[in-house]
Amino acid sequence: PCSTEMFSSLIFLTYITVSQAENPSHDSCKKTSISWDALSMDKLVMNIDSYELCAKTCKDTNKQYYENNCNYFTWNDGNHQYFRNSCALFKSPGDEQECKNCMSGAASCFCASPFACQDTGNNVAFVHTDTESWSKCEEHCNINFGCSSFTWFTEDHPYRHLCILYKECSHSEVDTTCSGCCSGVRSKKSPCSHSQYKELSSAHRSVHAEGGKNRDRSYIRDVGGVKSADWRAMVWYRFTGEAGTKMAEQFPGWNKCGTTWPGYLAVDNDSNKYNDHKLSLPTQEEGEKEMTVCFARESERDKCYYIENVMVMNCVDYFVYQLTNVGTMRAGNDKGGYCGE
Repeated sequence: PCSTEMFSSLIFLTYITVSQAENPSHDSCKKTSISWDALSMDKLVMNIDSYELCAKTCKDTNKQYYENNCNYFTWNDGNHQYFRNSCALFKSPGDEQECKNCMSGAASCFCASPFACQDTGNNVAFVHTDTESWSKCEEHCNINFGCSSFTWFTEDHPYRHLCILYKECSHSEVDTTCSGCCSGVRSKKSPCSHSQYKELSSAHRSVHAEGGKNRDRSYIRDVGGVKSADWRAMVWYRFTGEAGTKMAEQFPGWNKCGTTWPGYLAVDNDSNKYNDHKLSLPTQEEGEKEMTVCFARESERDKCYYIENVMVMNCVDYFVYQLTNVGTMRAGNDKGGYCGE
């Protein structure tokens, strides 16, 4: 369950995000008396009577052509000597230059929530580098159980493309003067939440249980095979009760776990020395990652005869697993089940 601090942070950030979206202040985006080399200008639009309208003109250009044809802009006000109330659009600006009666900005700065959360000493959950977009930063937050809010730094910020995940972000922790900062809140419930996962709790799943005919599939083809009583198709699962507290992480033996082909997570705690990312469990900071489940077949004496790729999420005190139906009926490799320990 979410902590009181995280819940309060979500309420506050949701409120301020909605408020910003209804009437966002982009004062921090303004670059006064600064423009770029006129040779790099792509277009000059006349009869633009405000900075905000110039910013909108730049962003609308991108919507019209479905690509970033305008990344920067300069608004020349009503006192400009040569072209009053005009909007210069730039895709790739040249060198910065001083100008009179002008004000510039970057299209990326004009997000719905142009502010930044701040580090209080214990509220940073994780920092992702080289995050190409705000939406990707949002994804990082959604898969990190400890994240309630985030800040992404745009192309024009000194910390460009950093994505900082926060456990909480209260009113006193918001910087509204940050130019090139775009924030947001978790937009999806975490699979770690009790309402988002099913439980695998049958005793037959234990690595101590002998083999059997249980199958982790919605449809059973092989004669004598039965669908496992706790199997609910392709969803997130947590191992509980007599099944254990987690998926088995080593070969349990032939014909174990109440099934013919017992499945276990391929984990090697020394995998980092082999630089094999998929063999190590996700850290709390990573949140979620893809891993491999091996299914052992005794007749072939193969401990990893068949594999399924699954998603694993670190929920601090336990793991949850996004599991798939084992095998395909056509291939005849549908005789397995997931083991717990």
